[in-house]
Amino acid sequence: MTRRVQEKIADLIRRTDTLADLASGVQNETRDDREDLLRRLAEAYGTWYAEATAILPSDHLEGFRKQYEGGFPTYKIKHFLQAGLQLNTMFAELAAQGTISKWLYPVGTAFLAPLSEQKQILRNVAAQTGGSAGLLGTLDSLEDVFRRLPIAVAVLCQEVRGRPGLTVKDEYDLQRIVHAVLCLLHLDVRPEEYGPSRAGAHPRLDFLLKNERVAVETKMTRANLGPRKLGDELAQDILRYRAHDHADAYFVLVYDPEKHILNVSGFEQDFRADTLFPVRVVIVQ
Repeated sequence: MTRRVQEKIADLIRRTDTLADLASGVQNETRDDREDLLRRLAEAYGTWYAEATAILPSDHLEGFRKQYEGGFPTYKIKHFLQAGLQLNTMFAELAAQGTISKWLYPVGTAFLAPLSEQKQILRNVAAQTGGSAGLLGTLDSLEDVFRRLPIAVAVLCQEVRGRPGLTVKDEYDLQRIVHAVLCLLHLDVRPEEYGPSRAGAHPRLDFLLKNERVAVETKMTRANLGPRKLGDELAQDILRYRAHDHADAYFVLVYDPEKHILNVSGFEQDFRADTLFPVRVVIVQ
């Protein structure tokens, strides 16, 4: 799978949120624009569906189409788009009692659930193809090495034969060590690579492994950079660097010697969900 196709799948996945938002308003009786919403949804979904079926591999198409086509007794997206505002007159008495939905095709079961299945199919395709194994291998290798960073720092900080050791007081000190290690592991390490423009600024990532197409950042916690602020920074960084022309994955080393982060495992796992732009956050204390 080419980078262009990967980006297309990522875009399709992101657009499911807009489709879901439109659909959720169709059966909201407090709104007076429900017919217009349903029309806009049908147009937006039709475009989205055509783009998705055009790039999906044949072995995933049938399952994807089933979530659109449906059929008795399981009605799916096609039925919702055709009659999302139609009331359930066949079982009106049960609907009035609240036993079943008043709608012939309830949005939850006829649109949102099958859309979620289609979204998962797109995620599966992205995870199974596209050279992701090489990227994940690079991230695994970096994680294995930098998990041992505290030991290396302890060695470097030792005084040897009257000569003072190094100190790691801030991120700049940390970057020097990380740069040296990266140069031992990879042939083309680009320091201070500029990222894509966002809000008029050109943020710099610390390092780019050019051949492997992996962006590398270093963070060091401090009194005013705890878990919440760090999480916000990483979320913003991911948005920036997933648009980088030469980066297909993002590795973040967080050095936390004062143990500001208590739930290390949970924090790391929060950033491992994206299969299209793999992110690996490694916290060492």
